Amino acid sequence: MTHGLLVFLALLPFFLLLDYLWLGRLMRGFYLRELGDLARSEGDAIKPRLLAAAGVYLALPGGIVLFALPRVDPARPLVSALGWGFLYGLVVYGVYDLTNRATLSEWPLRMATVDICWGGLLCAVSTLIAALLDPLLP
Repeated sequence: MTHGLLVFLALLPFFLLLDYLWLGRLMRGFYLRELGDLARSEGDAIKPRLLAAAGVYLALPGGIVLFALPRVDPARPLVSALGWGFLYGLVVYGVYDLTNRATLSEWPLRMATVDICWGGLLCAVSTLIAALLDPLLP
């Protein structure tokens, strides 16, 4: 097993937990209200298409390992991991939210703004976690 794959596998549960806490607990009501009829929901819970969600949750931390982690400066791991991770998250979530805002009849600006900021924060923290795990793994 390659080192990058080990870092990805070690990062994945942290990434999933952070996003679950945000989407499934802390901000669930916000996203349901903002999305309205666009949301795939059941009661007060978002019910994603599992195969599509699996693709997202493989791609995002995979991108961190492939694109953000290699840019982390070992001399300044905290600042560079947070910075590169935040930039990666802004780009990925920005492309998603701004494309939806540009092409869908309803994609709330407030939700897009919150989601892009969350993407930056999630990926910043996740890149820091990956940078901390990286030297511990074979």
